[in-house]
Amino acid sequence: MKYERILVIGDIHGQFKKLSSVFNKINFNAEKDYLILLGDYIDRGSENLHCLQWAMKINEMENTAVLRGNHEQMMLFYYLLGNFESTIWLPNGGDKTKAEIDEWCKKDPEFLNKALKFIYNLPLYHKIFIGDKEYIFCHAGLNPYKSFDEQDEESLLWIRENFYNNYSGSAEVVVGHTPTPYLGDIPGIEKRDIYFPVRLPNKITLLDTGSFLSKGKISCMDILSGEIWQSDVY
Repeated sequence: MKYERILVIGDIHGQFKKLSSVFNKINFNAEKDYLILLGDYIDRGSENLHCLQWAMKINEMENTAVLRGNHEQMMLFYYLLGNFESTIWLPNGGDKTKAEIDEWCKKDPEFLNKALKFIYNLPLYHKIFIGDKEYIFCHAGLNPYKSFDEQDEESLLWIRENFYNNYSGSAEVVVGHTPTPYLGDIPGIEKRDIYFPVRLPNKITLLDTGSFLSKGKISCMDILSGEIWQSDVY
């Protein structure tokens, strides 16, 4: 099927007002468009439950790909593993998400199980070809020293500088994970809006524009046209 737009939304982090703002702007048509979410629907915001429930609903729609982020991974580890790895979730914004889920579960005791099943089944990447051009979508990035088939969960969910600085693959890679205000100076890019998506010289596009920051935004890009929409600042 040929889509009119392939829309990709970066990190959300519990910012439901900002999410609603950008989603209303793109006017997503499930029959004509394809929608990809890059993960991190929860933590650090004040409306984490709403964002998680929204992602769960989007996942049920046609022509969508909802990916797992490292914050969903931390939540999964917290509830299912109970070992050292599970302790990192609460201090990284999971405390707010857990409080919201605990309160909601008083009304819907099965919600936590449904949410964990949803997260467990989320893919770590999505790959498409447009003509002869390959696109890879994932939350954080790729290990630049491994083939795609050898990529590991740790890299897809957590990698940062090693990917940005050393990736030299032929595929276009679209990711979130690192807020663009945190990137600092970028070789080859003299001036930039720090709350705007960044296109690196080595075929990497960064779409996490700091949703949880006071001036941060949620960004959406149509990879076919390059058009970008951003949430209003609240």
